[in-house]
Amino acid sequence: MKHFKLLFLISLPLFFSQCKKTQAEDKDVQASTSVINTTHLDALYAEKQMAGDTVGIVHIYSEYPDYHLVDDSDEGIACVDDASRAAIFYLRHYRHTGNEEYLRKGKMLLRFLLAMQAPNGYYYNFIWKDGTINTAGSTSKPEPNFWAWRTLWAFGEAIDILNASDPLVNEIKGQRQWLVNNILRKKNFRTNETDTSMGWTFPLWLPKFSGTDQASIILIGLSSMHHQLTDTSEVKRDSLVAFMEHFADGITMMQIEQPDSLQDGAFLSWENLWHAYANIQSYGLLTAGLELNDPHMISHALYEIDHFYPTVLRTGGLEHFFVRVDNGIIKRYDTKSFSQIAYGRRPMIWAALKAYEHTKDEKYKTLAQDLAKWFDGENAANTPMYDPATGRGYDGISGPDAINKNAGAESTIESLLALQAMEMVL
Repeated sequence: MKHFKLLFLISLPLFFSQCKKTQAEDKDVQASTSVINTTHLDALYAEKQMAGDTVGIVHIYSEYPDYHLVDDSDEGIACVDDASRAAIFYLRHYRHTGNEEYLRKGKMLLRFLLAMQAPNGYYYNFIWKDGTINTAGSTSKPEPNFWAWRTLWAFGEAIDILNASDPLVNEIKGQRQWLVNNILRKKNFRTNETDTSMGWTFPLWLPKFSGTDQASIILIGLSSMHHQLTDTSEVKRDSLVAFMEHFADGITMMQIEQPDSLQDGAFLSWENLWHAYANIQSYGLLTAGLELNDPHMISHALYEIDHFYPTVLRTGGLEHFFVRVDNGIIKRYDTKSFSQIAYGRRPMIWAALKAYEHTKDEKYKTLAQDLAKWFDGENAANTPMYDPATGRGYDGISGPDAINKNAGAESTIESLLALQAMEMVL
């Protein structure tokens, strides 16, 4: 049996039940032994001068065979998309292990996020090698897009973990307030309009009109904000709840309920398309549903986890498919199995673990373990996609016999987030 499988998928519950836990200050930091290897992420991490301040960044690409760092000439050297998720990983790892170095890196990455806010309250995404912001690139513009929502998510995690007296907390709360005001006031987020594609009806009030992937990240960030609201908060609880419910309605509208089909339970990602990456709808609905005590959100999330996730396992993994509706019958077409990436697997693992935490049903723990075996080589290519000796998460499976052995930021961070969740929950 492989060393990685032994540690993560079999002995985790026993191993971690024997760890000693201590409490640090007033933030409930839990000191535990961890077998997760952060070496490669630490190598991708660097510190940079930006506008007279020192911030933490994560280099985008690391290429096989020597895993040297590679920049993108069109985009830059580092981005908010990666830094936000790395900050979440480091902050959670600090809470789990009590290691102050993880806290320091998490805070430095938060400083990078703070430095990337644009005058309109959204966020630029990329920086250049000299530390200046890429203000013009199509994937860096300050707009309602993934990098803004991931920042919102990271800010919520930070407020939960940082000491309330830390000066960063007030800065984070100020920027989050501005961003959330933008979200709540955005006109198309408040409509009830719909459209159709290939006979499938979809909502027009989500990001990019029907982006359930992006909407789910917003739900996660707003769930943290709801939990952290005080009587003096500028955003009122009723307004926040109404918005979260409206977004959840849009997400659940995109769920397929078609028993005995491969697609049963799946939340379409955009219009009539399902794709694996960023498929975090069930985790988002569970997080929001538990925060708001909303059984409707919870039941829709569990339906996907119960019906669609096992199908993904049985098929050996999926990349995308489309659906059309003919005479009231949902039909799937253009189904592709590759490529498969860590960002397509981690959201499912998080959702299964969240379901296990909520229900205490062992089937969800087993499902999470089965999903995580993808990293250990139980996948379509029969090749490990995470190396426990180096901490590298590989960039993907492009075919039954084709592995991309580069180990960029997203793949490594998503791998570590998946395994961290397994370690912390089980």
